[in-house]
Amino acid sequence: MRALRRLSVAALLLLASTASARASSVVKTERVPSGVLEQTWTPGFGLPNTLNAAILDVAAPSYANPSGDHTVGVLANASPDSGGLALACTDVNGLNDYQWEGWFFTGAGDTRRGIILRANPANGFQDGYQLVINAGLFTVAFRKLVLGAPTTLGSWTANTFPGGIPQVNTWHHLKVSANANAFHCWFDDYELTGGTPIIDATDPILSGWVGVYNFRFDLGGVPVYYDDLTLSEFDPTPTHAASWGEIKSRYRSGR
Repeated sequence: MRALRRLSVAALLLLASTASARASSVVKTERVPSGVLEQTWTPGFGLPNTLNAAILDVAAPSYANPSGDHTVGVLANASPDSGGLALACTDVNGLNDYQWEGWFFTGAGDTRRGIILRANPANGFQDGYQLVINAGLFTVAFRKLVLGAPTTLGSWTANTFPGGIPQVNTWHHLKVSANANAFHCWFDDYELTGGTPIIDATDPILSGWVGVYNFRFDLGGVPVYYDDLTLSEFDPTPTHAASWGEIKSRYRSGR
């Protein structure tokens, strides 16, 4: 019985270790082709601020965007008397588990900005998760919101990243994979979670839309640029990658 229990644990660890490396298939994108939005975006928290299309001026610091087409989505936050917040979400086409990623521009680094997922459309997206970089560009955080109240589930200081602290007026990439209540997070292809997912064991949010976010309580009208936002679904795990026979074989051979 003890051997079986150890084997079961080994199976779970094998599955957990391969979850973040699973292949995925693109479901929808927002590349703003020719300066026109591809998706329908809905603002949250009862505010009108939403994602709009923008064509970058050749003199703008953001002009050399990742895709090189100089067209981006722009989200400007509300004025301080309206809370200084902006978020916009798009439907996930019925998916619960998925990967959400995209590029953002640091600008002056003067607002908290990033991507959101599992956001609840029924209450204006007041419930959900965020992967954001705080104003000052020194801290990246994975947060959970319930009725707008945040809880930080993971936090990383940017001076520990391979590329160091992000600079103002530069493009960077954020990515989160959400599989049931387990989350892997990346910044510029560096896995913040180190291969071990963040587990939300307390009333996890298991479904919801994806989007972008911009906030500062005392400064409004700050535009944040986003580009090449991509929603992907996980491909089925190949049978041989997690078959019970292979797990037993590895266990018996001591691999």
